[in-house]
Amino acid sequence: MKFSSKLSLGSILLLTAGLSFSGLALIGCSFAGSLHGARTALQARQTKEVHALERLILSDSGYNARADRNYLLATYARQFAASAQDDSRLCLWSGDNLAVYNDLPLTVNTALQKEYAAAGANAWRIVPDSGQYYLVLSQPMNLPGQRADLLCAYDISYLFATRLTQLRLWAGITLLLLTAGSAAAVWFSRKLTAPLSLLQTASGQIAAGDYTRRTALATGDELAALSASFDAMAQAVEDKIAAMDDTVQRQKDFIAAFTHEIKTPMTAMLGYADLMRAMPGDTELQQESAAYIYHETQRLELLSRRLLALLGLDAEDALQPEAVTDAELFALVLRSLPKDAQPLPTVQSCGCTVQVDPSLWSDLLRNLVLNAQKACRGKQGSAVFLRCCVQNGQAVFTVTDTGCGIPAKDLPRVTEAFYMVDKSRARAAGGSGIGLALCARIAAAHGATLHIASTEGQGTTVTAAVPVYKEVSAREG
Repeated sequence: MKFSSKLSLGSILLLTAGLSFSGLALIGCSFAGSLHGARTALQARQTKEVHALERLILSDSGYNARADRNYLLATYARQFAASAQDDSRLCLWSGDNLAVYNDLPLTVNTALQKEYAAAGANAWRIVPDSGQYYLVLSQPMNLPGQRADLLCAYDISYLFATRLTQLRLWAGITLLLLTAGSAAAVWFSRKLTAPLSLLQTASGQIAAGDYTRRTALATGDELAALSASFDAMAQAVEDKIAAMDDTVQRQKDFIAAFTHEIKTPMTAMLGYADLMRAMPGDTELQQESAAYIYHETQRLELLSRRLLALLGLDAEDALQPEAVTDAELFALVLRSLPKDAQPLPTVQSCGCTVQVDPSLWSDLLRNLVLNAQKACRGKQGSAVFLRCCVQNGQAVFTVTDTGCGIPAKDLPRVTEAFYMVDKSRARAAGGSGIGLALCARIAAAHGATLHIASTEGQGTTVTAAVPVYKEVSAREG
């Protein structure tokens, strides 16, 4: 059963119970009040009738001397009954446990008459008889030398008729109210649970793969807060899925690029090796093939070394930080550069000290300088600058070149592994497309970020900043 149906059914049951209890309680109170008023009035009426019958009997001067008093009582009771109102019946019960006159309903048998007479004054009973209702009252008579009790049955059927009319009217009104209330309850429950249905539908659509689905409820209550949380969760799921898709795509690109980087030189090396084997007497071909194989082997060795360095950054003990000056780092960089690398970088240190892993941070700067030198090849008057300055407590390392620059469309991806702006030029220069990826990972391992700014045809600037460990007095540069 749907929640809206449960809510509707519960509301209808509560409405039914409330109307039933209140209606029956009101009708019951009204009937009890009417019965009490009628009983009080009839008891007063019976008292008058008892006095009237006593006067009628005592008006007979020979009453006390007669031996057949019961007969005389019966005669006077019959005369009195003949003159009484039509809505009453009476029974005169003598002290001899005998009903000398009885006009009560048949349902009031002798045993009941005796019981009612023995109950004394103001005793009362309601007796049904053939669809009629009688109020039976008992009251003793004050006769000399004789005990007698007058039982009167008064027709109070009008009270029950009134109650029946009220019950029928209440039933009709209740049915009408229940019909209208049920319709209102169904409408209200559906309207109240509509946001829940929307959330259920949205969750099903998201589960089916529609991660853009949102609810955006504006009910101004807890459901609106639930909707906002639901939408936030959906957005987080969408972002996570997008990130996972991006990660999977990057992994695919990485594997494809890695496979291509391995396959291309390996195919060429196999080809040249096959030529060397097929033509062992051609010295020139042997030298050319050996040179190509040597060049490609160096490139593969560099690629493997950089991959190992990249993967090694994931280890917990990958970093071994120590205090080192920027000048010491620059010296490590210059010492590791190839002898024929041009143009030589112009170095400018500020004499600050940082706490980094010297080998990794110098490798970062070395890769940036090598990339800058490659960008300057073929461009007259180009230059490379290696600098460090202190800004807001940060040692900012900068590598700037005035080379070919990087196209704006390629800037967001240059730190991806194996991504190369100009693949043919990069491979000719011995590049593998993994240098900047390694630099970015080294910077991240130190809590820094690699920032790359470039203008095509004008040059590139790469910066990475780490906190200053301490200032030194000796300035180097």
